[in-house]
Amino acid sequence: MKLKKILSAGLGIATIAGVMAGCQTVSADGSAGQNGSADSGQQAASENMTEAGSVVWEENLLDPENPVTVKFYSYSFSSPMFGTGFQTMMDNFNNGIGKEKGVILEFVADDIGTKAETDVKVGQQVDIVQASFQSIDGDRDTLGISAFEDVFPKEELDAHFEGIPENCLNLGKIDDKMYALAFTFSTPILYVNGDLLEQAGLDPTRAPKDWDEMYDWCVQIKEKTGKYGLALSPTNSTGWVTDSILYSNGATVLNSDRTAVEFASDEGVKAFESWKRFYMDDVAVGGTDTEAMQAFAAGEAAMHIQSTSVYTSFVSASESAGWTLYGYPMPGFDGQPSIPTNSGSAIVVRPDSEQKAQAIWEVIKYVTGDEGYTIITSEIGYLPLRPYLADDPDYLKDFVDANPIIRVNIDRLEDIQPASIWPGDHAAELLTLYNDMSVKALTTDADVAQTMQEYQDQMNQYIQQ
Repeated sequence: MKLKKILSAGLGIATIAGVMAGCQTVSADGSAGQNGSADSGQQAASENMTEAGSVVWEENLLDPENPVTVKFYSYSFSSPMFGTGFQTMMDNFNNGIGKEKGVILEFVADDIGTKAETDVKVGQQVDIVQASFQSIDGDRDTLGISAFEDVFPKEELDAHFEGIPENCLNLGKIDDKMYALAFTFSTPILYVNGDLLEQAGLDPTRAPKDWDEMYDWCVQIKEKTGKYGLALSPTNSTGWVTDSILYSNGATVLNSDRTAVEFASDEGVKAFESWKRFYMDDVAVGGTDTEAMQAFAAGEAAMHIQSTSVYTSFVSASESAGWTLYGYPMPGFDGQPSIPTNSGSAIVVRPDSEQKAQAIWEVIKYVTGDEGYTIITSEIGYLPLRPYLADDPDYLKDFVDANPIIRVNIDRLEDIQPASIWPGDHAAELLTLYNDMSVKALTTDADVAQTMQEYQDQMNQYIQQ
């Protein structure tokens, strides 16, 4: 199917403020009620399991004459920036495969990411949730989500996952089971205002080779133009860029079984000390994610690290102001490539019957299939989970060829590592402490090593409770 036939509306340009709807997390506290409770999905998971533990669907329980409604709670659907693309997906599904199979997709606006949890508590129907990666472990308890292997047949999963990089399938795994499937996400992109670099005597057609060179560029930009060299929030919403920066210098955030945080290593401290120079020497603007994005879009900063969810906004800003937009992978350290992590969201599921599981699966196959990702990438800018679409003229080739920054993002898929999935009992508190640590260590006079160690100790106390 051609791109122009898939899309019911052209590529939209929206406000940067709308991006923040895509950076919310579902809180990790609270309990569930009856019927639509947090246990319903897990109870349903055992209904169609064989003795060997594999799921078998012995018959098709879907009927076009009696369609099943699937309620998909989505913060993107409520966003002025992303809502049009999600509406397109819903309309195309309901008028096509949904009508054929007997499934009605209903997106439910969940603008701050907590309506799903609230509705589960009072017994409302909640089938699919667009969740943040950081909250997945907590969602097992608060939402009662099921592992994909426990509700969908292996042959269905294997067939649908063909063409998706293995490391992308691992982004939402806990204890070797997939509790979340990557959905709308990106790797860290270094956006560049080419005109500001040229004014500073720098070449915008290449990226800085590492953080040391990026720092030198920022100093030169500030001296030559009076503008900031870099815009980057110390918290970057969920800390996903922070994860990438730490990984890129050989540090880790959580140990392999997620029983302890360990970012206060020599490698972690060195990464933060390198990053801190930008703020302390006043060559970078921090603040919130929104403030950093606005500074770059307004031409007050020459570079910005962010996801491709803001790509269309930056295209609009650059065209309106008459400057040239470039994009590159985020630099690493000591001349080495960075290790990208994932921003954005994942799909989690909680079917309460085999019939509902079959209906949910039809929705997932569509929104994470060829047509769904063509809409997500071309209308919103997020990565296609299926890289081959970028070279398929029936889907994304024309769009990617016209928007090469998207190709930069796609090329990083093979190197992507999971952003931190915080242990469930204290996921919200741990994320808050992680971001607080970054603000204090990076933007105040506090000693970096001491600050990181203090917060590491405090976070480990939460985990060990």
